Amino acid sequence: MVTAEEQLDSSQSFGLGLEPEPDMTESEASSRPGLVVTIQSVQFPNVFLRLDGNGVTSSNGAGVGTVNCQFGAGPYEKFILRPYAGDQYSIESLQFPNVYLRLDGSQVTSPQGSGSGTVNGQFGAGPYERFVIRQEADGQYFIQSVQFPQAYLRVDGSNVDSFNGAGAGTVNAQYGSGPWEKFQITVL
Repeated sequence: MVTAEEQLDSSQSFGLGLEPEPDMTESEASSRPGLVVTIQSVQFPNVFLRLDGNGVTSSNGAGVGTVNCQFGAGPYEKFILRPYAGDQYSIESLQFPNVYLRLDGSQVTSPQGSGSGTVNGQFGAGPYERFVIRQEADGQYFIQSVQFPQAYLRVDGSNVDSFNGAGAGTVNAQYGSGPWEKFQITVL
C-alpha cells in the first residue's frame, strides 16, 4: 500500500512520451495531442471507469456529470490523457470534449472501507482535475490527486457484472492506495 506520506515521485509516473513544456497552462495542455486510453479496474476484471458528461457545458464549483463504472468499454469509457509539467495529467472524456475527471479529496482524511471523497466531472481542467499516474513494478497504475495527494482514485465494481446503460458501481477516493485503487491503462 502506498501511504499518503509518499511524495509525488516523477520517477514512477506514467511517462508515455507526453512531454509538456514547463509551466504549461490548462488551455495549452488541452490543445496538445494526448493519449486515448481506457482505465480498467484490476480488482474487478472487465470493469472500466465511465464518465457521463451529458449536458455538461459550463463549470460548476462542486463538479458535474456522473462518474461510475461500466462492464466493458464503450464511448463513455474512453479518455484522453493531457500532459502538464511535473508528470501531471488531466483525464478528459473522449465522448464529451472539455469534460474532465474531477476528484474532491477534501474529506479524505483517513482510510475508509467504502472510500470517501467525491469523484465526478468538470467542464474544463483546474486543480481538482490534475493527477499523477504512478506505475508500479507489476505494470499496473495508481491515479493520485495532485490537489489532495493523500487521495487515490478508487473503483468498487463488486456489483458490475453486465452492461448497464447508466453505468453502475461506485467511483470515489481512498486515503492511500491498495487493490481497489489499482488500474490497467490501455492506450488505444
